[in-house]
Amino acid sequence: MFVYLCVNFACATVIEGNVTMTDKIPEEIYGSWRVEAVCTRTTNKEMFETGSVDIWTLNRNGETVTLSNPLSGARADININEVKGKTVKFVKKSYYPDEESVETPILTLQGDNFTGVDRINVKTYQNGKLIREDYVEYQVRGTKISGASARGIFGI
Repeated sequence: MFVYLCVNFACATVIEGNVTMTDKIPEEIYGSWRVEAVCTRTTNKEMFETGSVDIWTLNRNGETVTLSNPLSGARADININEVKGKTVKFVKKSYYPDEESVETPILTLQGDNFTGVDRINVKTYQNGKLIREDYVEYQVRGTKISGASARGIFGI
């Protein structure tokens, strides 16, 4: 939030406004990405894949950022937690009857590519009580397959 206060006797107006985290997201993150993931740590090798290749599509509509996967049909609105230059950290939460999943990717954009980590915590409940908590961390690498590229946005 920013506040502007004019200290001139002729002007005593206070102007307020919000700068949202979505306004700080580099535009080139939007579009479709081919994402490769390799497991680097886990508490449950049977539950999580050792590696994968997937498609992530990131879109923005107003203040809502959506992550979807056209291969699986999965879709979720995500919360952008932090943006530092070309590094974006976001959270995707999923709720099921006896399970809660929190996924936290941290991605650093480099032109039409990104690298980073994707951390997933899964809590399993039985009769409303937590019975198990599992964790996995993946090293991820993405390559842009559609959408605006950094070259197109910056005229490079």
